[in-house]
Amino acid sequence: MSSFSRNDNQHLIRHVSNSLIVRQLQAVLKAEGQPASGLKAMLQKRLVAYIESLMNANDTAGIDRVKQLIYRSDSPTPNRGAASPASFPSSNGYGSPPVVNMGSGHYPASATAAAAAVPQPYPPQISSNITRIHFKESPFYTVLKALSNIEQCPVMNTHRNTVTAIVNLPPADTQQLTDKSYRCMVYCAAVDGITPFTKDTEIAFPHQVELRVNNEQISGLNLRGLKNKPGSTRPADITDYILNKKALYRNEVTLTYALTQKKFAFVVNLVQQESVDQLVEKLRVGAFIAKETVIADMVKKNEDSDLVATASIMSLKCPLSTLRINLPVRSTFCNHIQCFDGTSFLQLQQQAPTWSCPTCNKSIGWKSLVVDQYFLNILNNTPKAVESVTIDVDGRWSIAATATNSPMPDSDDDNYGDEIIEILDSRVTKIKDEATPSSVSPIAQSSGEVSPLTRGGSGKRPFSQVIDLTQSDDDDEQLHPSKRTTPFIAPASINSGNGRLPGVPYYDSLPGLDSR
Repeated sequence: MSSFSRNDNQHLIRHVSNSLIVRQLQAVLKAEGQPASGLKAMLQKRLVAYIESLMNANDTAGIDRVKQLIYRSDSPTPNRGAASPASFPSSNGYGSPPVVNMGSGHYPASATAAAAAVPQPYPPQISSNITRIHFKESPFYTVLKALSNIEQCPVMNTHRNTVTAIVNLPPADTQQLTDKSYRCMVYCAAVDGITPFTKDTEIAFPHQVELRVNNEQISGLNLRGLKNKPGSTRPADITDYILNKKALYRNEVTLTYALTQKKFAFVVNLVQQESVDQLVEKLRVGAFIAKETVIADMVKKNEDSDLVATASIMSLKCPLSTLRINLPVRSTFCNHIQCFDGTSFLQLQQQAPTWSCPTCNKSIGWKSLVVDQYFLNILNNTPKAVESVTIDVDGRWSIAATATNSPMPDSDDDNYGDEIIEILDSRVTKIKDEATPSSVSPIAQSSGEVSPLTRGGSGKRPFSQVIDLTQSDDDDEQLHPSKRTTPFIAPASINSGNGRLPGVPYYDSLPGLDSR
């Protein structure tokens, strides 16, 4: 640890208050794990208070670390290629961070005027050369090594910019890429505020971006991921575009982008890829939750709850594929017993890695996925056609009545199964329709037969019609004349002598109307 004095640190505090802009203040605070939101005055006050706390605690290493971050963020970006190899350590994407001579940490007040002529103990080269990016781990890809340097993409508010990474494959890597499980992929991330020690960096490309290999544009790649879902972007596979080249061929991987508010960086990595089937097999033989453990948890939750739990319905279908679950999987962070299918879930994550539980929407990881043996026991002891079971509070289960998904009729529903029929009998001489007085059917059927009325085209159930059978033949009820009359022709099979049906009144003229 280097020595420090209070005067040196007071100069550092003045530098924070007078020289750093908002973006630089946020970068230093983020690197130290402090809140980085708010206006500039609040950020300055927060950083100054943090420096003073390090001084009061006599934390020499912490003050040196903060000094490095402050002067590194305040350094201008050097011209590429202007520095000597000794000033710029080689960066392979996963190499060791550079070792910097921190010196005594003394900065006189006149150092600003002579900054261009006197070398600073905190070299500005570090700010432009990101030596390591820890991308978030994925079960589908294991990064073996970097095939190019980390190339930075500066902010472009109004113009387009092109950055090129050079990939020279040695013969051993070229031979290794003939195996389909080894791929050459482009990783990209927003690097504002990250350090060589920042972990779980999400893959992210600029919004407007084109990727080319040896001047050949790569199409069919989704470099944006899902909308409003950070981390749902996959690395870009460029294996097929460089595999046919000879060993040590100079492959140029070009990234063209525009209209960015953030600084990005990308690197070409050699990765080992695992298929969904391989991962499913790992789940099948890996960690699990025992059947007895699940039942014990259910009983304990019921005892601890203030409310009395009752039986519940549990679906045997995957919420993602809506098909019957084959391998029941859930996360150890979830409190529910509802599972999802391991194959369907991993297929979805391979396309767009969101890594959230489809049941409770909690953030889950690959390492937290386990097989539920209680759920698996239910699947092994039920027919394939069963889609749900009833779970009791003590863990016992039975096939649910709704497994066939067929709704049962309600016996209390008086309207269920009602059919509107017209009864025609020789003993009934007149029919009174209370609901629709003008809908008298002129068609008569033989005695004892019934005919359902035609339902309306609206698809709604018509109102029940009241049929009055108490009226006598002597009641004179005026009938409204129809606008259009259709002559009734008796069927040839009816042989009553006069062509009329027995028991049905016929009129030569309508009652109540004067013949003219």
